[in-house]
Amino acid sequence: MSYHVYHTEALVLSARPVGEGDRLFHCYTRDLGLVSARAKSVRETRSRLRYALQTFAHAEIDLVEGKSGWRLISARPISSFRSLWEDSAKRRIAAELTLLVRRLIQGEERHAELFEDILLGLSFLDDIEEKHVLPDAELLLVVRLVALLGYWKEADRFAPLFRIPAYSLETLRAIPPLREELLKGVNHALQSSHL
Repeated sequence: MSYHVYHTEALVLSARPVGEGDRLFHCYTRDLGLVSARAKSVRETRSRLRYALQTFAHAEIDLVEGKSGWRLISARPISSFRSLWEDSAKRRIAAELTLLVRRLIQGEERHAELFEDILLGLSFLDDIEEKHVLPDAELLLVVRLVALLGYWKEADRFAPLFRIPAYSLETLRAIPPLREELLKGVNHALQSSHL
């Protein structure tokens, strides 16, 4: 029996060990949405997949769907977002964002715009050199995530956060005067989601 191979870009949100050498990966993909896929023997030192599938990585992956769910059969790294691992503050922000993505996205549904926005947000976070803007970057990531998922009532006064390019130091400068309102809006959006 042959299986159809799905080729897509993915952001690795998290992973957990399964059995002897396997791992279950939670990936947000460009073409399939949120997918949980098992990779065989990926925890073994000889595995070629292990380096392409680190948490927060951006990779091209190949998936097949079988009776017991998705299997991840190959991966090629695009970016590992190295500073997200080397900087503890950035790592915490990226981890919180990936947890929120898994919480708010239910099931497999393609949302290419959201994939692209999360990818741009992680790239922007990875490139930030000024530590004092990290809290503003975190808030921008969350506001844009809940907005793209339809939980944010966009007001005119928040328009600078939704313009293109969204992820820039100029956009971050718009956040401090709006911080309190943005935090209230995010909390309301998360409560409204019931997730």
